Amino acid sequence: MLVNNDHLGVNTFVASSHANDQCGANGLPLTPNSIIIIGRFQYLKTIEHPNLCRYIDIRKGTHERLLVISEHYERSFESLINENQLLSVEQMQQWSHQILYSLIYLQEKQLHARNLSLKNIRLTQSDQIVKIQNYGLWHMTQYATCVSFPVGDPFYLAPECFALDFTFKNLVTAGNGHHEIEINDPANAKSCVWSFGIILLELCLGQRLYGKQSVAVPMSTSVRCLKLNVRSALDILLRQNTLDQDERLKRTTTQFFLPIIRKCLNVQVQDRLVYFSILEKKKLKDILMSDKQPTFVELLAELGGKPYISPIPRSFQLTLFDGVIPVLDHNLDLIDFKNLDTSPFRCRTIDQIYYLWKLAGGDLIAVLKNAGLIKISPSISKISKFVTDRGDVYGLQRDVNTLFDDTSFQLSLQELENRFNEMPIEILHPLLEGGDSEFEKRQEELDKIIERQPLAVRENDFEYQCHRLILFERLLASYPYQKQRLYTEARKDIPPMYRAFVWAALLEISGNVNDVYNRINKDNIAPTVIRQIEVDIPRCHQYDERLSSPEGHRKMKNVLKGWIASHPNLVYWQGLDSLCAPFVYLNFNNEALAYASLTAFIPKYLNNFFLKDNSLIINEYLVVFSHLIAFHHPDLSNRLETIGFIPDLYAIPWFLTVFAHVFPLNKIFHLWDMLLLGGSPFPLCIGVAILSQLRPFLLKADFNECILLFSELPEIDIERCIRDSIDIFATTPRSCTYREHASDITSYQINNDLDMDPFPLSDLKSERCPRISANEIVELNDLRVQTTSLKTSKLLLIDIRSADEYMKAALPSSVNVSYDKAFDNQIRIVDNRLQQLLEKHRSLVKVVIGNKNHKQTVDFTNNLIANNHSRVCLLHKGIDVFKTTGILYVPTPSDLP
Repeated sequence: MLVNNDHLGVNTFVASSHANDQCGANGLPLTPNSIIIIGRFQYLKTIEHPNLCRYIDIRKGTHERLLVISEHYERSFESLINENQLLSVEQMQQWSHQILYSLIYLQEKQLHARNLSLKNIRLTQSDQIVKIQNYGLWHMTQYATCVSFPVGDPFYLAPECFALDFTFKNLVTAGNGHHEIEINDPANAKSCVWSFGIILLELCLGQRLYGKQSVAVPMSTSVRCLKLNVRSALDILLRQNTLDQDERLKRTTTQFFLPIIRKCLNVQVQDRLVYFSILEKKKLKDILMSDKQPTFVELLAELGGKPYISPIPRSFQLTLFDGVIPVLDHNLDLIDFKNLDTSPFRCRTIDQIYYLWKLAGGDLIAVLKNAGLIKISPSISKISKFVTDRGDVYGLQRDVNTLFDDTSFQLSLQELENRFNEMPIEILHPLLEGGDSEFEKRQEELDKIIERQPLAVRENDFEYQCHRLILFERLLASYPYQKQRLYTEARKDIPPMYRAFVWAALLEISGNVNDVYNRINKDNIAPTVIRQIEVDIPRCHQYDERLSSPEGHRKMKNVLKGWIASHPNLVYWQGLDSLCAPFVYLNFNNEALAYASLTAFIPKYLNNFFLKDNSLIINEYLVVFSHLIAFHHPDLSNRLETIGFIPDLYAIPWFLTVFAHVFPLNKIFHLWDMLLLGGSPFPLCIGVAILSQLRPFLLKADFNECILLFSELPEIDIERCIRDSIDIFATTPRSCTYREHASDITSYQINNDLDMDPFPLSDLKSERCPRISANEIVELNDLRVQTTSLKTSKLLLIDIRSADEYMKAALPSSVNVSYDKAFDNQIRIVDNRLQQLLEKHRSLVKVVIGNKNHKQTVDFTNNLIANNHSRVCLLHKGIDVFKTTGILYVPTPSDLP
């Protein structure tokens, strides 16, 4: 929904607390009710209808206090009563249609607006559009079981809401599985019909039905109606109301609506229109799957409303990966240019406005305190007067702060508007295509200034984030046509608000992900696997409020079951839950996209890691990791090898979860932002970068100290880790990270004779440095031009064959070093020419070239590493691979040492 003079509001309530010693059936402490509410709230963020106030966010304060942010308008139907306005039939019909459209939509979404009242039906500034507010309180509080106050205004509650016990049983999964429906839930559509009838009656009368009477009156009236077994409560309600109403009852508006109101106020649920009599004849599942819209459709028809049509979501995010290409509406005939909105909020979504409001210094707690909605009581007033030795408490008065106050306070957008007005035009209007060179130049200068700031600063910079939000919104809206520009911008950073969709684009997800996900049979999973998942999930990132909620557990379980069911050749390994967590968090309300992202991520970075027997794949991965450590930090490699601290002891959880088990989510997001731009070797580079930060300690530590260090990894500077990873990735020849089981193995094979090909794992383990392909040597040293100069070389080619063999044929720019004379018995370098070459060309990659005697080449490279020389690798297949290429030349005697 696009913002156009809309408003943001916040209201607050306190979740009920569990007893300290209360545990669940599994023996673990019960999930706090505030966490349950936060998990259930997430579904409400998907509710998008023109006659419903959008839910934006929920925040947890102290002592189970929750703050709910939503779309908000000051005027309500209650304002009309206070102003003594008498409404026309046409006006009430128009509003009634809008209310019923929204109630039908909620019913489609398996929600019940149990909180209907005059106060919760808001009017926009033109008074032409109504929006229902606080309709999600019943759902988010798990049918009022998570709070200590009743949900719903007693003056508008149907009689059955007072009479029935709120027992919840026979849980069934409704429709698309977003939440659970309880058969005995009293807040069904019929209850909303009663509330709707009371609202219509009050609007017709122009006054509150019960006036200023206490809440006991509507409760006793409802009980009386049930006892008298009357069909409609209308006459009893009118007689009970002592206010003057004779004249108002005779009005045309009242006479028009009274027959409909009488039907809405039928006391017995089954008599309140006709639909629910079917409930006795059909199973709940059949009703949920029925195309017929119950109750509200019938009311809409009686009020002369147009047939209900499901609204199309306006947010491109909801359709980006469901097979629908978003098309922007540029119908100029419909635009009134004379009255064109010049507000800085135009074309900004309400989610963006709230996000930027926080960056502009918005403080929810301060707003509520200033409004008097959060009251602080002295601690001494909360102390019990008497406590028995059994722990029973007496004389403790109920804290009034825990009572529900449905007041919503409007968030001031003035500061945000001021910040918008002060911003340069380059920020608000980023260019996707070239055009205005001067404009582009100013935009580039602005980017350079900000990009020098740390990532944490950039993510909290108002102007920068505003610019990035607008830019990425446009790039995603034009995906995949602006795919390359999206990649370019993602290398700088990714706005947190659009991270889920940028990741999906970087993973090249396409097509209708919902259809694919919904076709998966998630029930055909082995019970042992399900039990293991149920054990693992409650331990996965449980510091996070979303993922620790029952809703979070359920969604993670669904996505994991979907992945397991769709990959019968793979198995569930512990750690897959950690791998799944970032995708579920970012796509909390879109399980299909979370599944699609996980499914695309695993083969790219963890190809065959989840085979039943993955020992060969993991062993190869760890050996390549050891080689990279030696390539970049030979001194560290030597130290770890000396004390026997091998990667098998610490690195398996790193790579099996791509560090999702190691770091908290906020660090994982930044790490994976860059990871998704790199190939399959990038996790190896991250591992080396982590060791680089720990290097000062590891060079001095013994085995036991290393074990203790990695049992609980110390704080890692994630920005430095990302920078180091990029440097490592950029300075490592691609073929040095070759793995036989990598998903992108074909990228290593451009020319089959000169490129990498599989070789035994035993050979790999006997070597301490990586191998480089002949093709990459040709490319990096530009050997096609037959140069023999080291000045332009990126590689130092060290040919260790005998002088006779070297004189017959050698690579251009290579130097010959005698294998027999290079080292003494203690592996120290004794060849002065070799020592000088290594010192002079310290920054170059040293490629050791041998002949068929591969053992000599391996020994030579191992000895270089033992002498702490970095960037050492050996030529894959030896010098013979170049025999048929025409690249070899015949050296002159001056080329010999």
